[in-house]
Amino acid sequence: MSESPLSPVTPRATTSKLRSNQDVVFIDVGARQIESNVVRDGIPIAVHEIDPDILNDVVIGEPIILYRIVSQSVKPGTPVPLDTVVDLTLARPNTLPVGIVRGVHEGLRATSIGNAYDRLVRGKPQAQRLVVRASEGPLSSTDVQALKDLFLSGDVTIEDTVPGRDVQASIETLKMLTSFGTP
Repeated sequence: MSESPLSPVTPRATTSKLRSNQDVVFIDVGARQIESNVVRDGIPIAVHEIDPDILNDVVIGEPIILYRIVSQSVKPGTPVPLDTVVDLTLARPNTLPVGIVRGVHEGLRATSIGNAYDRLVRGKPQAQRLVVRASEGPLSSTDVQALKDLFLSGDVTIEDTVPGRDVQASIETLKMLTSFGTP
């Protein structure tokens, strides 16, 4: 039985590393035209001209990419020489636990990112506002109270004097959820 390439496919594992079966793979982002030489199982893959009228009847919309880069072999933002190999680890973040990121709120570590996103971020613009305010510097007492109210609405308590359950861990959790959660 074969699956339709246009239907969603459930992955066999939560995380995966995409690797080529070739020793070296070049991705060129320059202006010159590149002739591709794609081979699958030893058979060359030809370039096909697609009939856009038929495709428009079949495809309802652009597919949503459900994977996010969760780690890479070179630290993000590090300048590297041209032709440097960077290994990426991709995952469907909604199924991963919040605790995959260090420094998050202990009360949510075992909760899936999708569940935590629904509880704390989805439909709550104050969550994104708090992330922006935290990136600008320490939160005001009004913002700290808004953060506590937000977490309480998601059945999570912030405890000022308990590391891992404090304001800093809560902000780290919101930052992670706005990065990895799905809108």
